[in-house]
Amino acid sequence: MNAVAEAQADAPALDGITAQLFRYAQDMGELMQQHKQLEEQHRMVLMSLGREVPTDHLPTTMLAQVAPLYWVTTAQGNLLRANAAAQRELDLQGVMVPGSNMAQLISAAQRPKLKEMLDRFAAGGLHAPGLQWRLHMAALPDAPEPSSYDVVAMQIKQNGRFEIYWFLRKATEFQSPPLQMLSELVSAADSDQALMLAKPFGTICAINNGGCAINGYDANEILGNNPRMFSSGRHDSAFFQDFWLELLGKGSWNGTIFNRRKDGQIYLAWQVIKMIENADGEVIAYLSALADLSHTDPANKRLQTLAYSDPLTGLPNRRMLVERITENMGTDPATSPVMALLFVDLNRFKPINDELGHEMGDLVLQEVARRMGSALEPEDMLARVGGDEFVILLCGPHRTHLAQTIAENMEQALRPSMSIHGHHVSISASMGCSHYPRDARDMNELLKHADTAMYAAKRFDMPFCLYSPDLEARDHVNLEFDLWQALERDEISLVYQPQFRSRGGSALRGCEALMRWKHSVIGPVEPAVFISLAEKCGAIVPLGNWALVHACEQLRAWRAQGMEDMTLSVNVSQRQLRDPGFLALVEHTLRANELPPHLLEMELSENQAVMFADHDTRPIQALRQMGVRIAIDDFGISFNSLTRLNALSVSSLKINAQCVHELSNSADARAISNCMIAIGEAMGIEVIAQGVESEAQATLLSQQGCRVIQGFYSGHPVSAAAMTHMVKAI
Repeated sequence: MNAVAEAQADAPALDGITAQLFRYAQDMGELMQQHKQLEEQHRMVLMSLGREVPTDHLPTTMLAQVAPLYWVTTAQGNLLRANAAAQRELDLQGVMVPGSNMAQLISAAQRPKLKEMLDRFAAGGLHAPGLQWRLHMAALPDAPEPSSYDVVAMQIKQNGRFEIYWFLRKATEFQSPPLQMLSELVSAADSDQALMLAKPFGTICAINNGGCAINGYDANEILGNNPRMFSSGRHDSAFFQDFWLELLGKGSWNGTIFNRRKDGQIYLAWQVIKMIENADGEVIAYLSALADLSHTDPANKRLQTLAYSDPLTGLPNRRMLVERITENMGTDPATSPVMALLFVDLNRFKPINDELGHEMGDLVLQEVARRMGSALEPEDMLARVGGDEFVILLCGPHRTHLAQTIAENMEQALRPSMSIHGHHVSISASMGCSHYPRDARDMNELLKHADTAMYAAKRFDMPFCLYSPDLEARDHVNLEFDLWQALERDEISLVYQPQFRSRGGSALRGCEALMRWKHSVIGPVEPAVFISLAEKCGAIVPLGNWALVHACEQLRAWRAQGMEDMTLSVNVSQRQLRDPGFLALVEHTLRANELPPHLLEMELSENQAVMFADHDTRPIQALRQMGVRIAIDDFGISFNSLTRLNALSVSSLKINAQCVHELSNSADARAISNCMIAIGEAMGIEVIAQGVESEAQATLLSQQGCRVIQGFYSGHPVSAAAMTHMVKAI
């Protein structure tokens, strides 16, 4: 247990990314974290004024207005309608009848690829990325030979059903640059709204006149630059972390966002971003459509009013804080009043939220806000700027020199335990302080340095820390670039989470190898963040192969120590399976480590498995012929074909953690888990429940017939040495 506890203690950096990207922020704070609620309020206001409500259809609608040729199909490929030019050029009059399918229009050789693309749309739903493809038409009656077209396809939800827009352009005999068609369509979009195209690494390659007008730049000032040039600075790292996770994970993002024009004016916008992928699933561009919402009408005034207060605590939010700091700083530091800023982060709040529920967490935050406010003077400003983060602004020499005393008063106010709904809750805070103009030249530095001091307080386990230059240990990093260098820098490691048979943990089945990344500058990076990034940028192939080799070497060491029957689960991605050298690597690794193949289990995520094309099953079958086991991870999230289980020769199913988490309070979750276990038993497939955190969950799963569990209840992910100690202690 000492090794497990030690591993848990080393896990702190759930906030590592947020710390590095900097959560100081100039933004709407909690309002933007709850931007879905704001969007709904904005829709209602606009509807009451009789104005059109912006939707996620925006890029598709704008392209349809300028595309020379397009047709629209159902999600199954059945033709619904086409513009007049497409009907004429492609002779669609005879096939535009109910039930006709676009497969009739394309060459027989491409019909399997069409099915694959439709399956990708079905798996992604409303968030599916756009797809670019070179389409070969079937021979038309009056045409001497078949024609080819460059196609961009995008899916929307219209009147309760999915529709796919297929934008076409006649292909030349030479292969055109991948983004040429989209660039031309984007540049031609004649609208007051913005349409922009950027390459995968962020270089803007096309923008329409509306985008130039909204942002106040000429096209030649924008092209070749990064969209960061429009950044308002009013969004924190948590906003952008959620933004990238949704965009990279789902394929699209939409929501309200603040941007900055060339003249410095901040404006509120509705933005929709779609990833564009090629036929092989590689990201080739990002298409962005944007509507300016910053008109001086009742709708905008109401939004501005909503933007200034935190809905939970009633405190000023981040936006009001930023405006207050900006107002006090003025334009000349020599004449501006001195200020002290205290960044406050609560300790032990996450376990309260997770174990007692979000309602209890909200009550704790309200009580914290009350106690902190009682320790301040009316002239001081207390703002809530994030989930469990607060900022205190002190102005004038008579208050700023008392910053440490005020922090001590704050600590005393929080020290007594809170009695809320019969629960006694204790909480503390880490506080960092920076001064203006002593520590900073502008607002960004003031906020950043207070954040740095707060993290130093956390690191050194003390309640308060004043900023000094030697605390500045973090720097801006490029995560994608550094991810490719992580193996060379020895920043990647493996931990192992045990899997036990029976709810009591009496027999060890084996363990799952999990990658961890400890960045040399910002510390540990969340697995959900870097795995998603690795999938998109391709680094998952060398990382996954490294994990396979090192995990198998560890399994050989365990077998030499007498642990001969342990199984080892290793995650594998679709990109790895498609890599020509992957099967040879598996075979060589098993042989080099003298491992029986049945002890190795390859885990595929259900989201990837559901998107498999027929050719993707070949490496799976080859692995099964070697004797390697195949498991489907997170089963029950999106899998919609039980026949696919048979096609993939699956040996194990892992019930997704969300279903397990809801077992105690959801009859639906219990019914779903019972069904999964019954399916596994009927098909001779072993069922593993992951994310098991309590005895009640383990007991219920055992009663339903699940024989293997994995999760914090039976063991946290630990180092190889700690796993060895754990096994020997059983």
